[in-house]
Amino acid sequence: MDTNKSNYKTLSLFLKITLQFRTFADISGINNMNKKKTTTRKKATKKKQSIFVRVFKTILLSALLGAILVGLFVCCVYYGMWGKIPDYRNLREIRNNEASSLYSEDGELLGKYYVENRTNVMFGSISRNAVNALIATEDVRFYEHHGFDKVSMLRVLFKTLLLGDKSSGGGSTISQQLAKNLYPRQYSSRFMIPVIKIKEIITAHRLEKLYTKDEILTLYLNTVSFGEGTFGIESAAQKYFSTTATRLSVPEAATLIGLLKGPSYYNPRVHPDRTLQRRNTVITQMVKYDYLTEEEGETLKQEKLQLRFKPLNHYSGLAPYLREQIRQDAVKLIAEFNEANSTNYDLYKDGLKLVTTIDAEMQRYAEKAMRQHMKSLQHAFYTHLGKQEPWDKEKNLLDNAIRESETYKNLKRQGLSEKAILAAMNEKKPMTIYSAYQGEAEMQMSSIDSLKHYLKILQPGMIAVEPQSGKIKVWIGGLDFKYFQYDQVLAPRQVGSVFKPVVYSAAIEHGARVDAYYNNEQKSYPEYDNWTPRNSNNQYGGYYTLKGALSQSVNTIAVQVLLQTGIDATIEHACRLGIQSELPAVPSIALGAANIPLREMILPYLCYANNGVSTTPYYLLSIKDRDGRILYEAEPPRRERVIPAEQAHIMSSMLSAVIQEGTGKRLINNYGLNIPLAGKTGTTQNQADGWFIGYNPRIVVGVRVGANNSRVHFNSTALGQGANMALPIFGLFMQECLQSNTYAYWSGLSFPVPPVDVQKDLEVPTFKENINLLERLTNQKLEKVKKQDTGKDTDSPKKKGFFRKIGDLFKKKDKK
Repeated sequence: MDTNKSNYKTLSLFLKITLQFRTFADISGINNMNKKKTTTRKKATKKKQSIFVRVFKTILLSALLGAILVGLFVCCVYYGMWGKIPDYRNLREIRNNEASSLYSEDGELLGKYYVENRTNVMFGSISRNAVNALIATEDVRFYEHHGFDKVSMLRVLFKTLLLGDKSSGGGSTISQQLAKNLYPRQYSSRFMIPVIKIKEIITAHRLEKLYTKDEILTLYLNTVSFGEGTFGIESAAQKYFSTTATRLSVPEAATLIGLLKGPSYYNPRVHPDRTLQRRNTVITQMVKYDYLTEEEGETLKQEKLQLRFKPLNHYSGLAPYLREQIRQDAVKLIAEFNEANSTNYDLYKDGLKLVTTIDAEMQRYAEKAMRQHMKSLQHAFYTHLGKQEPWDKEKNLLDNAIRESETYKNLKRQGLSEKAILAAMNEKKPMTIYSAYQGEAEMQMSSIDSLKHYLKILQPGMIAVEPQSGKIKVWIGGLDFKYFQYDQVLAPRQVGSVFKPVVYSAAIEHGARVDAYYNNEQKSYPEYDNWTPRNSNNQYGGYYTLKGALSQSVNTIAVQVLLQTGIDATIEHACRLGIQSELPAVPSIALGAANIPLREMILPYLCYANNGVSTTPYYLLSIKDRDGRILYEAEPPRRERVIPAEQAHIMSSMLSAVIQEGTGKRLINNYGLNIPLAGKTGTTQNQADGWFIGYNPRIVVGVRVGANNSRVHFNSTALGQGANMALPIFGLFMQECLQSNTYAYWSGLSFPVPPVDVQKDLEVPTFKENINLLERLTNQKLEKVKKQDTGKDTDSPKKKGFFRKIGDLFKKKDKK
């Protein structure tokens, strides 16, 4: 029993311990489970936190690394790894290439010499309308930023990158655009855009430190392109509106500023509708930013686009042929100045100011007269030719023109056969040609057709000079400089009868009497290979004084007078009057057989108009830099008395008769110029060239007209004579001048009168059908020549002996 109790107690204790253990185990398990759950939870939380931290750290590190890389990138750009950025010294010495300008003596801009057509101006010379339009359109916060507009850039990035709005603009400030214009981008790859932008921002910031806002605006408006090779607001104002930057109205300023978005796309000459739309957009911007009221804006937008386009290029505008001559001279003169003064002036880049002697008003009248006459003369030439071509009788005329053409030479260089070349040159294609009727014309034409067309074009040359000063006032070298660069003023051509006054002047200097009569007989000269000069009208007979023979342009008497004076003496006299071209020692020089340029042929007439004093003509007055430093200034022209004043007055009197009663009479009949004028017509062999040189006491004008090839000409003396080809240009020109207040006083001028005894001799009848025996006996052609007041001794030609005179009286007169 005791044993059982003991066992029972032991069992109970065991069970109790087991139960307690299990209970403890259960509690421990629960606790362990709870602990495990808590640990798992903590681990999940920690895991989440660590991911966030890692992401945050990654972002932070990436941003930091990106900032470092950007910083390094900016530093690399800053220090010139992709090209040097302009430093403050470079930016302080900014000098835009500026066109040099050529002005007439009366202050009109004639043209420019340039690589970039630009005229720099100061801020005060720019219309406020242009400044306001620029700021409202391009950079409304211009006066607030320091070269880089963060607000504008963020707007562009947001719209462009996030919203895909490509019309949001580039976000560049005016300062950045200026940097881009001053230092054009050197890379075309889009991957280099960040480099380019950073360089522009740094440059813009430096510009803002160096210059005031107004100075930056001035630099920008002087630099920017306005299309068609035009740079700067001043040149653009001149070109598109024929005004200055100072005088730009709101619509004009808005038009020019609108061009900046796309000078070609919005070219007002080519795309007026686009330009008008863009102009109105700029005006809207000006209203938006309170530069204009809404009412003003609406009113201005209703205005039409009123261009006054004035092309400023190397071949348009007034006096292009003379501008080219001045360009060539100026390059040499500037080089000489640079060498002497250790400077480096450049005609095309340094904004030099050149002044010429040309009178813009007079030049304009001359060009108008030339165009008017040449249009009608060319029509008359086409009508005169009819179906016959100049090369029909002279086959090699066209053949030579073909083989001398650049097209033929280029094809020949390519190794093509003669047949292939001619086939290619006969193919028709669209081309722009010069038309006598309308200027430029678009036509379907082959190269050979083009050569035929240009062979038949008649070309004018014209020059006008003040005899007292030597200043050249008018210069026309051809029809159109764009198509014909050959300068007719400088072209040596046969001079015809305009040389006769030189012959008569030499004769008077050597003792020829002005009251003597010369027989108009056709004769041969055995000593000159039986040469037989003839009159243009083939009429002979009668007797003429020197005045009558000159006014009627009698060839037979001109030759007699030449041989009476002596060929060598006449040539020497011509040289003193200014003729430098070679004169052949043959009697045909009396009829103008020599080749002399127009510029040279007017020199004797200058001497007659200037009382016997020769003055060297010139056309360039001065060259100055933009600061007014003189690089060249014309010296007073050489003045030299070459014939006595009395002889000059005699020549003017004789040449006045040409207008009053001779070959130049149509100046009175057709043009109403019944005023004191002197001059001489000239017609060359086969009517190849027509001449007229005329003058009053204040101006001497020379005109010559003819085709470039002397074998192309009128086949009629009536049409091809100087009175028909050249004189009308002089007549129309004088009409225009006399209607102007500037030159109206010319009609009241008069030539100096020779001494009374000489005037009496000049007033004898200039023509007689016959002269009686007494007149023949007293018809003394020469008188003893005294020492002239030119300071030179001249030998008097020998007089005929008495018995030879008697023999002459009984010579049989040839009836022809």
